[in-house]
Amino acid sequence: MRVAIVGAGGVGGYLGVRLNQSGLDVIWLARGRSLAHLREIGIALRNPLGDVTLGPQQASDSPEALGRADLVIVTVKLYDLGDLAPRLRPLLGPSTAVLPLQNGVEAYAMLAACLPAEALLKGTVAIKSRLASPGEIVCKSPFCRIKIGEGTGVPGERVERIVAVLNACIGVEVAVSADIDVDIWKKFAMLASFSAISCLARASIGEVLDSPEARELVIAAANEAAAVGRGLGVGLPRDVTELVLSQVRDMPKDGRPSMLEDLEAGRRLELKFLSGSVVRLGRQAGVPTPLHSLAYRVLAMHALGR
Repeated sequence: MRVAIVGAGGVGGYLGVRLNQSGLDVIWLARGRSLAHLREIGIALRNPLGDVTLGPQQASDSPEALGRADLVIVTVKLYDLGDLAPRLRPLLGPSTAVLPLQNGVEAYAMLAACLPAEALLKGTVAIKSRLASPGEIVCKSPFCRIKIGEGTGVPGERVERIVAVLNACIGVEVAVSADIDVDIWKKFAMLASFSAISCLARASIGEVLDSPEARELVIAAANEAAAVGRGLGVGLPRDVTELVLSQVRDMPKDGRPSMLEDLEAGRRLELKFLSGSVVRLGRQAGVPTPLHSLAYRVLAMHALGR
């Protein structure tokens, strides 16, 4: 199987390394210093399961130069996806599958506006991994858990085939989702809320969980986001307390949501696609979102980075 990794950051870098270890033909769509490092030096992964260093990779900033792949895994930040999505067509053949594994709930719609619907899958990933420097991935979690479903319809043979390929990789656990929209929203309700409160408090996962007041705010914000999902027809429970806590329970306590890492480093934030999406979709669904509205307004001054 030929796999294209779109975006060589924390998630894409991790999966690209693992797929390489399994002997698959991996190609990388990247840019800037990450592209240069991939081509000239390679990529290194630091992980509790063991460190891995790979030599020079097949990488380009041109989808045309890379050519078609059997599977395209899209991991770029959502604020880059709108401009990138139309450029991905040269990676697609008649039977190519496209798997977005991004934060937020809008990746599928952004890709569907530009690419054939029959190519698109939906997915969600749980991992604590970041790009420490070009070509260096630091993953603190001893796991990478992925759920996959079809973009439309019931998962079939191609999803099962992709699941089998990914499950053959070291440090990757993949399952077919019984309801991928619910799974995407479960993660989104947790992540948007944890990101908002962690950024407002400038606090790690453990610090938020250890503070009764901050933890209460996260749960309230997650229930707010879940109410938006239910307003849009997603079958989420009315109380998402356990849903939220179960997703962060085995995360490294000194870990920080990626949006907090970006905030502290002065990088652009995914705010528009986390709390911003809760607010925007809440208006669409007629659901009030006071906590996420507050977080969005306070953090908006940092949204474009330094």
